Amino acid sequence: MKKVLGFYRTFLQTLKPKNYEDFAESTLKNSFNYYSSLIINAFLVFMIIMIPAAVQMPNTIESYIINDIDTLNFDINIKTNIPILIPKDNPVLLINYQNMTPNQTANVIIDNDVLYAGFLFKKFVKDLEPYRDAKQNSGAVSNFVAFILLLMLPTLLLILFFYLLIKYFIIIILAALIGAILSPIIGYRTKFRYIFNSAIYGISLSIFLDLIFFAVGFSFYKIQFLPLAFYVISGIRKSGMKVDKKMKNKFIEIR
Repeated sequence: MKKVLGFYRTFLQTLKPKNYEDFAESTLKNSFNYYSSLIINAFLVFMIIMIPAAVQMPNTIESYIINDIDTLNFDINIKTNIPILIPKDNPVLLINYQNMTPNQTANVIIDNDVLYAGFLFKKFVKDLEPYRDAKQNSGAVSNFVAFILLLMLPTLLLILFFYLLIKYFIIIILAALIGAILSPIIGYRTKFRYIFNSAIYGISLSIFLDLIFFAVGFSFYKIQFLPLAFYVISGIRKSGMKVDKKMKNKFIEIR
């Protein structure tokens, strides 16, 4: 609980430019710990934002099939000599079109146009034959697709988490590099580590603005990242040493 409260206290402190002297001089370990907590919280916020879309997903898929697709038929003839396992070790999906029952098992099994799946301690059986004409059976197809996506939810959430982690870290690196270039231009000499730390803490507000803009469908030249630029400059000014105009051409101190 103390760590959770500590994160939110630090988050509120990142909104004040006067705190960036301390943030800039923070250890990299503390900065990375804060960034990890920031991404976890951003991930939770993103999941909350996506709840309405997840609830409406079957209707959205059905509307797409009815309004945007003229013809959609699935006419697939599959023959397998042995069951297909994806992946081969500890399979999640098993596809079998033999005339005999496979010995292997998986989370999702497609056996001669019949789907078997287990989810939340329940077993589901679906005959895939009605889904061949997706246009005519749009309601059933949309529910089926939503069901499959629900089964894939743990994998999708894991992919989403690493997407957020990598996406914002790349932005932090870019912001730090740009800050390093601008530092001597605006007349301050500081360490790259200070700029990098400032970017880690400074991206806090921008991340949540990015998620909110995504939720409402707003996009205007990545304006949500303007606070990041402001806080990086604040970190440079708070942690840097003012230099003469003659020394402005000296590059940043790298260490």
